[in-house]
Amino acid sequence: MHQGKYDSIAAKFVSEALQSDSFHETGEAWVEAFENRFAEQLGAKYGIAVNSATSGLHAALMAIGVQSGDEVISPGLTVIMDAFSTVYTGAVPVFCDVSPKDWNLDLDKVSSLITGKTKAVISVSWFGLPTDNRRLREICDKHGLFLIDDSAETISTQELIIENWRYAHLRVYSFESKKHFSTGGEGGMVLTDDQVLAAKVRKAAGLGYKHLDAKKGRTSLASRVFQNPSYERFDAVGLNYRMTPVTAAIGLAQLQRIEYLLQSRVESANYFQEATKPFEWLERQPQTKNGMQHTYYTFGLFLNSENSPKVTWQDIYDQFVANGGHGFYANCINPYLEPVFQGKRLSKQVFTQGLCPVAENLQRGILAFKTNYLDMRIAQEQAEILRNVLGELE
Repeated sequence: MHQGKYDSIAAKFVSEALQSDSFHETGEAWVEAFENRFAEQLGAKYGIAVNSATSGLHAALMAIGVQSGDEVISPGLTVIMDAFSTVYTGAVPVFCDVSPKDWNLDLDKVSSLITGKTKAVISVSWFGLPTDNRRLREICDKHGLFLIDDSAETISTQELIIENWRYAHLRVYSFESKKHFSTGGEGGMVLTDDQVLAAKVRKAAGLGYKHLDAKKGRTSLASRVFQNPSYERFDAVGLNYRMTPVTAAIGLAQLQRIEYLLQSRVESANYFQEATKPFEWLERQPQTKNGMQHTYYTFGLFLNSENSPKVTWQDIYDQFVANGGHGFYANCINPYLEPVFQGKRLSKQVFTQGLCPVAENLQRGILAFKTNYLDMRIAQEQAEILRNVLGELE
């Protein structure tokens, strides 16, 4: 969809949503309409819109009954939100090392971390390369655990990826401004095929109102019912993680060009892929996993100091920017090495250096390039700048 046409549709939807009594043209409320369309596009029965993916993760953990004393396994190479959401339930985050081949959870190491306290595993498709959820679900089923897929860095309509997602009990998406699909700054969605879990997530994210169910964020009640002094409102503990109608309106507009947004990421990454092929001292994530295509939240390179002792991360960054590059990101610090957790012992793990050696080694050498270019000429130009810089440094 052309940017100008998208802007006019988004503006129209937002204007209508700002009118307090305005509903989507189908008769659905804006948030409900967005939930239904997004779930349909990504092959799920139920969608629960939230104000951020972090809220969605917390609501998902609440829905499966994670509580004080439980343990939740998540990767040692990911954002800190998975651990924060775990801590807010009173449970303990347990960090699993990642595979040097694809940078996702090392599935050969997950089982060794499972104890009688383990309640769930959170998988993360780092930088947009899907985790093998089929195999991970087999491990979870063997031990009676829930599987939550943190899908914040990957949105896709690929059939194989959707099938892979379905192995998770719950999947959580982010609509923050830098993600594949944005709703104007913040926003998120929890998807599931489980009606009971959907209702529990909705209550956890919707203040525990008793009238909430798997499909409905609100129900039509006669005023003589809900205005009565005897009317009881809450039957569960919940927080206000609800999405606003304006946010949902932007999401509905974005859905009209979702394929364009997703393809733009892949095309941008392909330019970087081609530009960096000649440089064997740089490692790249696989482009596919079990037939599933990388969705490229970012294009990641790994600078292995053993292969390139004369070139540093900072050398590449400084030279790239000096030559007109837009810069790139380092991999965020391993969650357990952030100051908030450093040195603490919440379980049998001590949160200190050496806990997940592969994840720590990758974190120090990853270069993450932006792929959210809608103008492919700019993406191609940035990739060419990188090619020239690497040639000069080699």
